[in-house]
Amino acid sequence: MKAISTITALVTAAVLAFLPLTASASDASPGSATVFTRAYDTASKNVTLTFDADWWSPGNPDEVLRILRDNGITAAFSLTGRYVEKYPDQTRTLLAAGHKLINHSYDHPYFTQLSQAERWAELDRAEAAFNRLGYTSGGWFRAPYRDGYQDAGLNRDLAAHGYYVNFDWTFDTTGYTGASTDTILARVRQYTVPGATIVMHLSSDSTDTAALPSIISTLRGMGYGFTDPYRAVTQGLIGAKYAALGAQHSALGAPRSGEMAATAAGTSAVQWFGTGRIYWRNNLGAFEVHGAIGDRYFGMGSVSSFLGYPKTDETVTPDGVGRFNHFESGSIYWSPASGAQLVYGAIRDKWSALGWERGFLGYPVSDEVGVTGGRASQFQGGNVYWSTATAAHEVHGAILARYLQLGGTASTLGLPVGDEHDIDGGRSSDFQHGTITWNATTGAVTVATDN
Repeated sequence: MKAISTITALVTAAVLAFLPLTASASDASPGSATVFTRAYDTASKNVTLTFDADWWSPGNPDEVLRILRDNGITAAFSLTGRYVEKYPDQTRTLLAAGHKLINHSYDHPYFTQLSQAERWAELDRAEAAFNRLGYTSGGWFRAPYRDGYQDAGLNRDLAAHGYYVNFDWTFDTTGYTGASTDTILARVRQYTVPGATIVMHLSSDSTDTAALPSIISTLRGMGYGFTDPYRAVTQGLIGAKYAALGAQHSALGAPRSGEMAATAAGTSAVQWFGTGRIYWRNNLGAFEVHGAIGDRYFGMGSVSSFLGYPKTDETVTPDGVGRFNHFESGSIYWSPASGAQLVYGAIRDKWSALGWERGFLGYPVSDEVGVTGGRASQFQGGNVYWSTATAAHEVHGAILARYLQLGGTASTLGLPVGDEHDIDGGRSSDFQHGTITWNATTGAVTVATDN
């Protein structure tokens, strides 16, 4: 149940929308949760519907879901851990319908009266209850009693524990007090603004469920439509990319943060999602990175690494087996057999000229590494070597096997100076200080050095 003091704690359009995250210098994890009292989009006449549930009574989830379903609305449900433990069947019904789950603490205490450790324990106990049913809040929080929701220390504590979205509300219908439908609708008419987040209550003594059809029809009569909580926390080109990918139904899942500056330069942005991120830079556009490729990229330092910003979304390779992202200064390729590997520069150019993964080299199975005199990358079907003196050349098959037996680039042969090529009766590769030849008839491999 909300504290009575929250009735007067209304948020007007002129005062509060959301508190942006502090820009990070290198796509670092947020240092503070973003507080959303309204959606990012405060120009369009859309609202988000949300419901709080404590634990005193289950409410009527079936009826709420029926009304939302009939009206095509996706809402958010802010649940305590005790509600989930006490009413697991109702919880499953709510969340199986695709509505957003928000961590509302375990047993609804005043968060300003708790230490950091106590706050984290409240979050963990609630999350454990969600997890036992197969669900997660994904790092979304709503403050019980709206207590301290804009407190800087609380939002730092949330972020330090992986909660980057503090999903607040614009106004409360006060149905939890037993308000009449007329009173609820008067508040809807008075306090609704573009981007508003409306909070109602699921408890059995709340009048919100009975008033819900009238709330929806009144809002539509005022010219308002409905956005879902997933879209409410995205905006601009990142939001458009997220929507085009399928939003919460995409591989990215639900948003994990608000939008942040990707670097201190101020001409870029990033938003974190359940399994990846979307990056935007003013001269490149917005692209997503996720999964194993994302793990590799994020582990390297993402935009602060030499790869820079993504230039493509994760894309299926032409052979249909793997995935790749191109970045400003290289690519990461993944396949089930090879994992996620980095390839760039002249070695990538050579691989490209030989047909990428559909060529005889197949997928990269290592990153580019330093070798004696230059650089090299391993592929499924051979190696590519590079130096400033010799450029990039491939070595494969029986010739590569012998070359590696001799010590590779550390041998007297040095680096390759050409690709493997046809000769009478077989194949040959030339090196800085010699040649390796393969006989097609006998399979014999011979080595000739300059010494």
